[in-house]
Amino acid sequence: MSGNVKDKYYLNLPLWPDFDIFDKTVDGLIPSARIESWEDFDRVVSFYCDNDHDGNYVFRGQKHYKWQLEPTLDRLVEGAVTEKIATKQIRNFKLSTRGRLQDKSILHSDSELWALGQHHGLATPLLDWSLSPYVAMFFAFEGADDPTWIDNNSELNNYSRTIFVLNKAFIQDLYDQDDIKQDGAILQIVEPSIDDHGRLVNQAGLFSFAPYGEILESALEKHLVESGIDVDDVKEVAKYICRIHIPNESSTRQACLKKLRKMNIHHASLFPDLIGASGYCNDLIRDAIYGSHLTEAIEKTVLVNDVKVQVLIQEKPTIEKHRLVTANVKEDLLEALFVDDSLRENVTIKSLSFVVDELLLFINEKAGVDWYKKDSILARLRNVVRRALRKQQFPEDYINRSAENLINIAADKSQEIERETSGIYEV
Repeated sequence: MSGNVKDKYYLNLPLWPDFDIFDKTVDGLIPSARIESWEDFDRVVSFYCDNDHDGNYVFRGQKHYKWQLEPTLDRLVEGAVTEKIATKQIRNFKLSTRGRLQDKSILHSDSELWALGQHHGLATPLLDWSLSPYVAMFFAFEGADDPTWIDNNSELNNYSRTIFVLNKAFIQDLYDQDDIKQDGAILQIVEPSIDDHGRLVNQAGLFSFAPYGEILESALEKHLVESGIDVDDVKEVAKYICRIHIPNESSTRQACLKKLRKMNIHHASLFPDLIGASGYCNDLIRDAIYGSHLTEAIEKTVLVNDVKVQVLIQEKPTIEKHRLVTANVKEDLLEALFVDDSLRENVTIKSLSFVVDELLLFINEKAGVDWYKKDSILARLRNVVRRALRKQQFPEDYINRSAENLINIAADKSQEIERETSGIYEV
């Protein structure tokens, strides 16, 4: 580990598509990277999915950046589950389902029975994956941070959520699928044929199953070595398994979930039952109360009788509080891009007007109040501006300086507006 360790763990990682194993207590054996915002995940999806017509990769989202690839049964025994424990668990489940199963054929397949139990709360040796990267993103960003996720300084520190990418095709190619045993002796992909509640179909779901006494990453590493893969080459291993950290904040999380809802990825579509319907309605009413374009709701951790809890703090309706009116500021923002006189000969005001429009759209519609104080929003905004400048063939040598100057001027303008109006109240 580097001596210059940043407080936010994910900032120690390289930007995707570069990878590193920065800290094995967090990354394990899995190459990890970061992206600057959830919006950048589209590039990741394009990389893995645009030409992957056979579904060679699968994805898994997790809410806490320190969580490992650990099945629920492994968590109960605090380590890789043994065959003895798994055999006892599956036998008890078979006995407890007597008179409760319409399709008795499922009792003849441990894989099918494990999968059935997985979606009904049974602790199993299976790990859920999805062929859809956006379904994985939903499970990564759904739900607020738990108040118990605190560090040694008693501060919430879950600064990133993560998505794992697994090369499903490599695992399936290890063995002839007709020869796969049911005894838990090999690493395998489980794709159940029975889906009694429709969840697997709706979530494009399947499972990984590690050999008893092993975890997925160690079993995979063994097979990579057997296949002649250099497991000391992080870039090479990342072709088979990797982890991507995405910045985590309440406001950006809600924006992410809104986008996913527009893609028809939400509780009601992923869980086609009353539980899913209830979760979907909860999301809608949460947006209606706290997430409309008229208000800004944020989570804060406060002490209540010496116990840390999360509360929602809602800004008063403030459309104008953080809006930058184009007519008043655009000229100054355009001028901010000319950090060197030579630029006036290489770019046009018309092309830069597009860049400023992109910045204003982001600030007015997505950034929220006090955006210039939030590292994650600033990182996203830098990305938006740099991308817009590159689209206009802005000289590469000046992109970073011009983007930073533009954002600084915009921040000054926003602060001028916000000084005129203030006020916050709890709900």
